[in-house]
Amino acid sequence: MEIPALTDAEELTCDVLVIGGGTAGTMAALTAAERGANVLLLEKAHVRHSGALAMGMDGVNNAVVPGRAEPDDYVAEITRANDGIVDQSTVCQTATRGFAMVQRLESYGVKFEKDEHGDYAVRQVHRSGSYVLPMPEGKDVKKVLYRQLRRREMRERIRIENRLMPVRVLTAGAGAERRAVGAAALHTRTGAFVLVR
Repeated sequence: MEIPALTDAEELTCDVLVIGGGTAGTMAALTAAERGANVLLLEKAHVRHSGALAMGMDGVNNAVVPGRAEPDDYVAEITRANDGIVDQSTVCQTATRGFAMVQRLESYGVKFEKDEHGDYAVRQVHRSGSYVLPMPEGKDVKKVLYRQLRRREMRERIRIENRLMPVRVLTAGAGAERRAVGAAALHTRTGAFVLVR
């Protein structure tokens, strides 16, 4: 195979570049597109089965469900469980924003365990508080998210480029004014370079 010349690099443009099509990258792309941005999602493998959660997950371990738990209690328990070695502001963000993410994932079709009354069936695993929300079909999280990416209104805003390995962040400016303006990527099958700006 002959490697294409760098001068023959394809150039792509977007409002928002997301590098990595795992669960976090997929959610970032969906969020940006839902807010009106034209998104380019680069993935070195294939978005459908990439990332740490490609094989699924069995539950959400930080479900602070209103009426069942309080963010302050979650922060205290996680701090205690980790011998105080945590960034409490980050844990607090997780506690206060996590339930909205559970609801968002559920709106996409991710299933969470419910009790006989239709309430979330959170479990207690720490000394106090119930924060673990089982996912009976957690193996399908990535499939559900991929279906969201492929919905017509998302396809119009999100361009997925599989098999592109980012190799360099492109920057502009100098010193304190220096900022990321794109990326250079290498196609993992053809060796062709792609520039994203």
